[in-house]
Amino acid sequence: MTNDTRLPLISFTGSTQVGLKVALNVQQRFGKTILELGGNNAIIIADDADIKMVVSSALFACVGTAGQRCTTTRRIIAHEKVYDEVLDRLKKAYSQIRVGDPLESGTMYGPLHTKQGVNEYLAAIEEAKKQGGVIEYGGKKIDREGNFVEPTIVSGLSHDANIVHKETFAPIVYILKAKSVDEAIAWNNEVKQGLTSSIFTENLGNVFKVSKLFTGEAYLKACATKVNQIF
Repeated sequence: MTNDTRLPLISFTGSTQVGLKVALNVQQRFGKTILELGGNNAIIIADDADIKMVVSSALFACVGTAGQRCTTTRRIIAHEKVYDEVLDRLKKAYSQIRVGDPLESGTMYGPLHTKQGVNEYLAAIEEAKKQGGVIEYGGKKIDREGNFVEPTIVSGLSHDANIVHKETFAPIVYILKAKSVDEAIAWNNEVKQGLTSSIFTENLGNVFKVSKLFTGEAYLKACATKVNQIF
């Protein structure tokens, strides 16, 4: 199909590995591609952020669709001044998630797509532990019918740990502690996957700063009252 010259453009959404094969195939006939190959999306939390808004927004971003979305948040990069509060509130929010059939009204969190997904989740948890990660919440398979796992928060890892730079298609988020917005931006940009990024701040200077320095498709979610009035 990718070598059919009647198709001037191939659009593909999926893994990086398959996307590479598609790109090479289409390139052989000088065709064009639009490839969306995964993400390692981060939320940056500045020291002036509205933490209540952060938690309510990050909750779905991290665990909605059980982490099975290209735009799922995989990393939370919090300023050291608000790190502990963010982590504490996020853990409390996770404990209130309703788990069950996603077709039922009020259910926020459903199962993974396959047993393979469960195995990849468990493997990532073990890898994170080996690299020094601390399981702050979750980390286990849920004992019920279906491919259910606990939504998971992992702390204690370096920003450049191998597992942090790897996209696991599951509800695992790594929370990192940064000293400044500049440092957080650098960490945001050091992964290969890109896709989406966001910042919570009340400082317009931070908003314009990230709009210039974020790489990839940076969808800026400027979450402050005065910023919302502008946008």
